[in-house]
Amino acid sequence: MKAPRHTNSNQIPAVFGAVLREERKRQSVSQEQLALYADVDRTFVSQIERGIRQPTLTTLFKLARVLKLTPSALVARMERSLKR
Repeated sequence: MKAPRHTNSNQIPAVFGAVLREERKRQSVSQEQLALYADVDRTFVSQIERGIRQPTLTTLFKLARVLKLTPSALVARMERSLKR
């Protein structure tokens, strides 16, 4: 059995933030709109996208709902980015 590839946990917030920003922009949703409909502060969305803060599971579900995605879809995109 092959050992799993080690992921630097310091990369996770930045990679998730990049995935969130990419999807938000792809859908032409502003940070303000995403924050409003997810019931979080716009500065929090900005901090997530810059890798400064990490969302809770509850917030992950809220953000995904606004973007019409499943939380697992966002996480899967992040996993693919980490493997590159």
